[in-house]
Amino acid sequence: MQQTPPIDPQLLELMINPPNYGEMQDYDAKGYGKNQQTGEMVVIYLKIDPVSKIIKDIKWQTNGCGTTVVSGGLFSKEYKNKTLQHGIDFTNEVFEKIKDNPPPDAACGEVVARAFMAAVKDYEARQKGIEKDHYEYVTLSCPTPEEQS
Repeated sequence: MQQTPPIDPQLLELMINPPNYGEMQDYDAKGYGKNQQTGEMVVIYLKIDPVSKIIKDIKWQTNGCGTTVVSGGLFSKEYKNKTLQHGIDFTNEVFEKIKDNPPPDAACGEVVARAFMAAVKDYEARQKGIEKDHYEYVTLSCPTPEEQS
């Protein structure tokens, strides 16, 4: 019988105590990433310094799987205390890199990145006095539970 490898303790910690997880009431931007195929969604809230454009705080929530939770924790740590432009550049790099991952894992990471980009669009719209929900949708396929069985 093949033994299952142990879960990396750092990944387990990210799943149990994801950094920056939760809701933010006083946000400057809010964006939604959604996988229409599975219904998985991520919402990201940003608090941005108006002068330096540094992301002073970030919160996020999901109804997604463990891979999405780990991705959300890792991404949020990367974005926090960095400029908005750094976040955009990082996210564009992520889009390039995840294309080589297995589709389910790639889609779970993509939904977080899409939520961030939707929050950027929301921030830019709010600067022009426009307030509306911003959604970005996953482009990579992710099998539904029925397709996996």
